[in-house]
Amino acid sequence: MTAPVPASESDAASVAFHLALTQIGVATIQDALDLWSNVPPARTTALSAAWLARAVRLVMIRRRQSRDLAMAYYRLARALRTGTTIADPRRPAPPYVTLSMLRAEFTALTSPEAPQEDAEEPAGTTSRPIPERPAESGPEPESRPTDTPEEDRVPVETIDGLDRELERLEREAEAEARLVLEVLGLDNLDSKLNEIDEELPASEVDAMRAEAHRKAGAHQAAAAERVAMNGARSTTWATAERDRRVLGYVRLSRTGTPCGWCAMLISRGAVYRSEQSAIYADGDKYHDGCHCYCEVIYTREQFDQSSLTSLNRRYRAEWKTHIADKGFKGKAALTEWRRRIRREQREAARLARARPGDAA
Repeated sequence: MTAPVPASESDAASVAFHLALTQIGVATIQDALDLWSNVPPARTTALSAAWLARAVRLVMIRRRQSRDLAMAYYRLARALRTGTTIADPRRPAPPYVTLSMLRAEFTALTSPEAPQEDAEEPAGTTSRPIPERPAESGPEPESRPTDTPEEDRVPVETIDGLDRELERLEREAEAEARLVLEVLGLDNLDSKLNEIDEELPASEVDAMRAEAHRKAGAHQAAAAERVAMNGARSTTWATAERDRRVLGYVRLSRTGTPCGWCAMLISRGAVYRSEQSAIYADGDKYHDGCHCYCEVIYTREQFDQSSLTSLNRRYRAEWKTHIADKGFKGKAALTEWRRRIRREQREAARLARARPGDAA
């Protein structure tokens, strides 16, 4: 493959990737809430331990799904933008593949009609089956294109040490999942229940217990979503950190209405490896409920020309005009920026609500 293809296909693949990742997040929340519904307020130690083990397993299956999605997208996007791709670190790679192979690999993980293998669900869940890769007895080489014209070949490059880093990240993620689910779910529920005055009428006590259970469930579900979606985010980040063709990244918002902190990161525009290390590292930070992700940058023209980065370009200009040029710095700058973003989003929501009435 002698040259990258038009950027429009790369941008479309990015949108498809983020939609699929968001769907994984939504499914994780529903799974987590379904499983949490089996935890009564008056829980027992044995029941709590069983719930935690099942919840962690559920999150890690969803995380693996998002990790597979990210690797397929990374391989396709790199080929589209640079004319070369990387090896999947989980299996030996051929010297080259084709764009058709990479497109098929990606489509298999983003298409609603794609066949998926059902994983065994934790007892007590009622959500849809969780797709995952079949158990592997050992690494299998990628299929090698035969009789492919040289101009259709996409060279495959291997990134040393990536397999070990991804394995380390999964171990850390499992430990994090266990911690946050216990703290935000079980411990949080206990704390809220202990604040209830048992001398109140029984109906009020029951209502307060139900509300405590609901809030704790929502918190643990949001954490479950973040850990699962971070399977894709950390895979992208770890790969890009070791990829010599990567210049930097840009943070993208799926919703277009990011929180103030994420909007600040988005306003930085393209962040290159030459930036301060602390600023560069902010790209791998996400909060519960966050639907942002980082898009890898291979050329400086990519940021200026892509339709995906229009919000970044607008926020960068607004930060300069309304924050930097007015002398705001440090915490004061972030506070003013958050205030401005909230005001802008409230006004946009008001106008959106008013449109149907105006049309009438």
